[in-house]
Amino acid sequence: MKNNAITPPEWLSRSAVYQVNPRTFSKEGTINAVAEELPYLKSLGFRIVYLCPVFEEDSSADVNFWSERQKASKTDNPKNPYRMNDYFAIDEEYGTMQDLKELIHKAHELDMKVILDLVYAHIGPNAPIINRHPEFIKQNPDGSFITTAWHFPEMDFNCEGLREYLYCNMTYYIGVCDADGFRCDVGDAVPVDFWREARRRMKAIKPDSVLINEGEKYENMAVAFESSYTFAWHNRLYKIFCGGESAKSLSEAWKELHDRAPSGSLLLHDMDNHDTVTDWPARIETVVTHDGMEQILVLNYLIDGIPMVYTGNELACTARLSMFANRFHPGEFEVTDRTLKSAPEALKRQEVIKKLNKLKCENDILRYGDTVWPDSMNDDNIIAFKRCLDNKEIVFIGNSKNKTCEICMDKEPEKIIFGNFTVSNNKLTLAPYQYVVYID
Repeated sequence: MKNNAITPPEWLSRSAVYQVNPRTFSKEGTINAVAEELPYLKSLGFRIVYLCPVFEEDSSADVNFWSERQKASKTDNPKNPYRMNDYFAIDEEYGTMQDLKELIHKAHELDMKVILDLVYAHIGPNAPIINRHPEFIKQNPDGSFITTAWHFPEMDFNCEGLREYLYCNMTYYIGVCDADGFRCDVGDAVPVDFWREARRRMKAIKPDSVLINEGEKYENMAVAFESSYTFAWHNRLYKIFCGGESAKSLSEAWKELHDRAPSGSLLLHDMDNHDTVTDWPARIETVVTHDGMEQILVLNYLIDGIPMVYTGNELACTARLSMFANRFHPGEFEVTDRTLKSAPEALKRQEVIKKLNKLKCENDILRYGDTVWPDSMNDDNIIAFKRCLDNKEIVFIGNSKNKTCEICMDKEPEKIIFGNFTVSNNKLTLAPYQYVVYID
């Protein structure tokens, strides 16, 4: 018998997570620049901002301690947001601790939540804390530090002192800065008993705070995390939309995830994030057009779980981004142009996002409804599922390929929520990447 997942607070279970990497969010690249846009994000219906790491980064130019991805970016930027130097300080690239406190305060005034990004599996090689406490790091017999696959010193969670130090870090940001929770980078690499105790301490200060795991040990959602990433989901979406794989395989990916996760799990569904925009060869917006990316966003909102939207998705952004590029070391990369809000494709996307956020917040079907994959949609190009609750259904049908598809239906849709399609004599025609969402 499967364990039950932790039940997330309503503010998480009925919302989308909007991920912000300050470096790519705007040309300014600062915490204050993000704070200035909070009213705009709220106007689109976003209620949760997840901020990529803004803590003090290691600035070593020694490439032996750079990840392969960092070197491959050719930005020559020694600072990596996921290689910390001081967990208790804000990097000057982004601003100050006071800036962070004011951003969180402003978000709360707008009835929004702020999630910070923790990087505890590894640390920068010159971090002052490991100079004072080398026992915090795993060591070889000769005393040299053991490093992770990214070439960063690996934390030793057998050390009680390290655990207490990091608990203090978490309770500082919850208690002093008033953050609403954390996304846990490479959370599977940290023992679950650490996260369970961290959760207990967080809840003692702020009962509705949350932990989101960037990992695939879904059983830990029963003891420590409110949600977890689904790499298999966005990888499958990528293969379907960009690699020609059969659309029918998406239901298989969904079933595999739910077979592994505790009962009642609300898994996180994304497409763009700071990693994928860095690693994939081109932006999804350009590969499958704005229509294809719109369809992916819609289905991620409608499938059971929690959708995550990345910086610029609300603007149909096509900029070439990298997590290793900033305003001091841009390399060949760009940032999100936030002045393009009135461009036709951006206006269309913003209206879709507004409707999605409202639907996610207000509709019980999207919170409690079952997900059903109908056998009748036996087509390699078509993604189709429905959410069902109390004899009501929200139905999604999408064409995942760059060719027109026709689908025979039992009856014509009555109440359309979203879509760009034609229907005649119970035959639904979807041009490339078109979709329809309706209530039945």
